[in-house]
Amino acid sequence: MTITLPSALDALLARKMATGMYEDEGEVVREALRQMESRESALEVLRQEAALGFDQLDRGDSVEMDRDTFMNHFRNRRQAA
Repeated sequence: MTITLPSALDALLARKMATGMYEDEGEVVREALRQMESRESALEVLRQEAALGFDQLDRGDSVEMDRDTFMNHFRNRRQAA
């Protein structure tokens, strides 16, 4: 497979290779794709949580909580997903 990158991404690839952390350019691309997949997965969880929350609000089924309680609740639900 051959990929043509714009100069800015080509420079980023060169900087990543210069760190010595990667064997070859393909490894950099694979890592980038893994991170993209992880981010998209996390965003999907957020979308599902938001949809659930809006449905609950529409039903009048809501609970008031402070930021720390909310973040703990969110983390627990995300880990369970």
